[in-house]
Amino acid sequence: MSGVCKKGWRGWKRACLIWTVICLSGSLGGASAVHAVGARGIEMASAAMSQSDSGVSDGIVVWLNAAADGEQQIYARYESTGETKALTSRKTRKDVPYIKGTTVVWADKGEQDASSTNWDIYSYDLSTGTERKLNSKAGQYANPSVDESGVVWADQQKYGRIIHYDPVSGAESSLGEGQYPILSQGRVIFKNARDGGLSMIELSSGVQRQLVSLGATNYVDWFVTNGEYVLYKQKNSNLESKYAIISLLDHSLETRDLTPMSAKVEEYAFMSIGNSQAAYLVNEGGQAVLKGVDLATAKVYSVREAEAGVQYIGFNGDRLLYAQSDGSLGSLEMSKYNTNPDSGGGEVPSPTGPNKPTEPNPTTNPVKNDGGSTLPETSATFVVGSQGGAFSILDGQVQFMIAADAFSRDTEIKVSEMAANHYLLKDEKGRSLEAAGKVWDIQSAGEFGKAQLSLSYSNEPYWTEHREKLGIYQYQAALGCWSYVGGVTDNPDGAPTIQTTIDSPGTYAVLLRSIHFADVDTAHWAAKEVEVLAARGIVDGTGADLFAPKSILTREQFSKMLAGTLGLEPVSPAESSFADVPSSKWSYSWVEAAAAAGIVEGDHGLFKPEDALTREQMMAMLVRAVKDRLENNQTQGTELNRFKDQEMISEWALPFVRQAVALKLVEGSGEIIQARATTTRAEAAVVLYRLLEQLNEL
Repeated sequence: MSGVCKKGWRGWKRACLIWTVICLSGSLGGASAVHAVGARGIEMASAAMSQSDSGVSDGIVVWLNAAADGEQQIYARYESTGETKALTSRKTRKDVPYIKGTTVVWADKGEQDASSTNWDIYSYDLSTGTERKLNSKAGQYANPSVDESGVVWADQQKYGRIIHYDPVSGAESSLGEGQYPILSQGRVIFKNARDGGLSMIELSSGVQRQLVSLGATNYVDWFVTNGEYVLYKQKNSNLESKYAIISLLDHSLETRDLTPMSAKVEEYAFMSIGNSQAAYLVNEGGQAVLKGVDLATAKVYSVREAEAGVQYIGFNGDRLLYAQSDGSLGSLEMSKYNTNPDSGGGEVPSPTGPNKPTEPNPTTNPVKNDGGSTLPETSATFVVGSQGGAFSILDGQVQFMIAADAFSRDTEIKVSEMAANHYLLKDEKGRSLEAAGKVWDIQSAGEFGKAQLSLSYSNEPYWTEHREKLGIYQYQAALGCWSYVGGVTDNPDGAPTIQTTIDSPGTYAVLLRSIHFADVDTAHWAAKEVEVLAARGIVDGTGADLFAPKSILTREQFSKMLAGTLGLEPVSPAESSFADVPSSKWSYSWVEAAAAAGIVEGDHGLFKPEDALTREQMMAMLVRAVKDRLENNQTQGTELNRFKDQEMISEWALPFVRQAVALKLVEGSGEIIQARATTTRAEAAVVLYRLLEQLNEL
């Protein structure tokens, strides 16, 4: 239930509102949103989004109101019978309820101290009369919503976190960063705290899609959705705003502007969405005017001027309900007004109509190569010959370093900037990714040789702080996901870049894969190293979001980790190098890759893949891996004198241990080196991170 109010905070006339919802003769389809202080008072930020004070589903109305004793409680009314019942009786603060079917959810102070910022999430099953607290841990929870696929709510930490609750298993799972989630038809639509845009998660597949990518001074102010369309209001730091819609059923996710981006004399905190129509308010000629939107065509039409004392509530199907100051209820059949389109409303008419945003004129920023030619910004081409060369595009946003003879003949390369919101930000395992820069499509007119690709990314602190987790990814169109290629970050001239070697044309971007494990929290001594290696695909979890940092590592497991760290490709020769590592074994191709690189050696034809890896064996493999990649790697014989247990080092391993200590790949525990002790997964992660540091590949 939303008020017709000018931009700013306004208290609710609850007596009028409650009488309105009780008098409803039909359910409110769709949803409406308003800016309101709500139950949290000053705890809610002025830019926060809030649902209305009531909700309706399948003929059941729920709302929040003060009881006779002054305490806020949640009520429900069955329209078919007229029965009204109180769902809560606790003397705790509560926020606006949300209903779908017979399930009501809301935020409640519940078990939390009244002075804390923590809230609980509760549900009430109207069919059984059962109330349940859903969250198992305390948190700054808010904005719950529910449908047949579960419940979602937000944890209002720095960038927000979305939590999904499975009502069947009672399990809670994190869906990643996000704020103000709305769950509808199995889709979670939410606001991105980092760039101010919108994203969507399909719960059935786990695939996340970016709906609106903004950043800089632009952000989504608030939004509503019916699970098929999203109506949102975008603002910028110049106090300009516009309305736009997106169809979630359209694979291209094209944004269609309803109004131009312009400064408004007055703004109103009302928008709502029904089955096929939507509505919002604008100022025209000093009057608040209600606009309707045909969702399928994005056609905007005028309905009427808003009347004094009218409170627009929301949609019942495609009828917009409203309450008047005397508590009486009225409705508008929006289809009757859906005739000729207008400009969308507002003080400035849209020069391109309601459905099509103004297209910018193409620019021609210079693209320089060794020949000194210039190319346009949106699509740059250059020719590389057998001599190779260095090519810098768009002031260094894209750079190529191509060795001689990498291309056998003159080949035209075309680089195009692509619309980022056309690509799902998921890896091959369905894990979420974040875009740190632009998306580039690289194509060649002939056979593509090998090239060193360098891409720039945002210099915002968030990205530079996480630079070691960034990577260049290639989009796999057939699978609809991104795969990690590699990445070494550099900052030679103040502009952050990341580079890797590519050997095929395709679509590339700088992305961040943040992977966290429940058993490696931020205070863990190996947290940074584990997360960096996980982001780069070098280490994996053991299932169920666990890393098992204390688990003992085997020889085959470390072979795979080391091969991945060095960027070695799996090798599958016709004959196995070791009798106990047959081609049917999971580690076969990784052990063979390590053997081919001279990193591992067997013992009388055996590798003993499942034996626990000792620290001296690990050090031997590390030194073999870097012997040709590090200069001045010869050391003096005094490196081990500080260890009291150096006599326990196997004779064959002495030179390897000495070298590993000198290179600071391993450290002892105080005055002991423990050469024959086993190695844990956490220890291996730290060692491999140090190896990347030594190789300057972070």
